[in-house]
Amino acid sequence: MELSALPVLTKVELMERFDDLVTDRRLRRDELLEHLGRIREDTLYLGEYRVMTSSGSSGRKAVFVYDRAGWRGVLTMFLRRSDWVGIRPALPRTRLAMLGGGAPTHMSRRGARSLGVGVHRLLSLAVTQPLDELVTALNSFQPDFMNVYPSTAGLLAEEQLAGHLRLRLKGMTTNSEPLTPALRERVERGFGVRPTDFYATTEGVWGHECREGSMHLFDDMCIVENVDDDCRPVPPGEMGSRLLVTNLFNYAQPLIRFEVTDLVATEPEPCPCGRTLMRLRSLRGRAEDVLRLDGVAVHPLQFGVVTADPDVREFQVVQEGAALRLRVALRDGSEGAEERLGRRVREQLLDLGVRRPVVSVERVDALERSSAGKVQIVVGER
Repeated sequence: MELSALPVLTKVELMERFDDLVTDRRLRRDELLEHLGRIREDTLYLGEYRVMTSSGSSGRKAVFVYDRAGWRGVLTMFLRRSDWVGIRPALPRTRLAMLGGGAPTHMSRRGARSLGVGVHRLLSLAVTQPLDELVTALNSFQPDFMNVYPSTAGLLAEEQLAGHLRLRLKGMTTNSEPLTPALRERVERGFGVRPTDFYATTEGVWGHECREGSMHLFDDMCIVENVDDDCRPVPPGEMGSRLLVTNLFNYAQPLIRFEVTDLVATEPEPCPCGRTLMRLRSLRGRAEDVLRLDGVAVHPLQFGVVTADPDVREFQVVQEGAALRLRVALRDGSEGAEERLGRRVREQLLDLGVRRPVVSVERVDALERSSAGKVQIVVGER
């Protein structure tokens, strides 16, 4: 039977039929959710399973389970990512700082713990920690390489430029949030290294930028179908409306044509780097992060005019009916920034085809982060 003949599995269906879809009958959804509510570290369920959650467009938790063999598949992708950026065993040992999710059960934190076997010196931090704590810990550890969310990387770059942070990095990787060209330039200016972005999901599909700047999906670990709203294949070069992921290494919880609402376009031409893994032309984040104003789709990356402003530390866009509220954390002494940012966003929306854009700007001290440590760049209509 062709894979395309099989039904699509949504997050809602996964949770409703969870007990029927796992291969170990001891795994039960409600008991796993209770387990997640209790654990405070990388504890194995029944001595062999790592349990994680993610949330998406359904607004409901989805539970993902990896046995030891499946988790080795996850670590394989961690190590491939490391190899691509030149992190290999060496003496003296390479110092790695991994700034990941706020919860110790987040995949980023669990991966760091699993890989902390002594080959490298490894520091695991949560991006939800206060910025001054991160600066102090990083100054003390002096990492050679750092992995961090883009929003936190931007804040740390400012601390480096101000002289509060004093790192001499050999490389940096980012993940989990949009890495805009302006934010990439800010990080490079602060640390003197070009950050390389990678893509990772709890469901199992990962990818990484190569030296040519192309994002390659590890489609030898998961089959990835880029489809439209009717689940029909999208031609190379065209933007799809979701991905259908078939995980090839998680036998405890088989995911076949599992719906991931990421918006991508694939690149039909081979990459100059020589890799034959699936190459992305565009990655625009989740479908639920796309705003619609006056019939126009507005993607998170199209707010790059805000990221590019030197006075902006962090920002968030909130849709309120036909209007947008721009919440910004600004540097001290940034007089007139609110008016300037409002004007630039209105101009950007006009260029995109929004006829009468309404934009207000709210100055905040800092933006809230999710339990995973991420800043929600776009908040849909309220």
